[in-house]
Amino acid sequence: MRKMKKRKKKMKVTKKKKKKKPSIRELTIDILKRTKKPLHYRDITKRLKKRGYRFHRKDPERSVYIIINRYPKIFKKTKPATYKLR
Repeated sequence: MRKMKKRKKKMKVTKKKKKKKPSIRELTIDILKRTKKPLHYRDITKRLKKRGYRFHRKDPERSVYIIINRYPKIFKKTKPATYKLR
């Protein structure tokens, strides 16, 4: 009698796709849309924290300020450090 080797079936392992977290820019746009008025970048940071956004830097206000100034086509400066959507 011949011995037969058992073949192991390879099962496909599906990775759970992580839900993509919205970026600071996307959340800032949403915040400014909902308020419908210009906000200081510190107020935007407070609202981001209330929504549960976790910042990676030590200074979250700086992160928000940098992102806002990086996209002048989206955010318009109305007063010093105060922005609205274009």
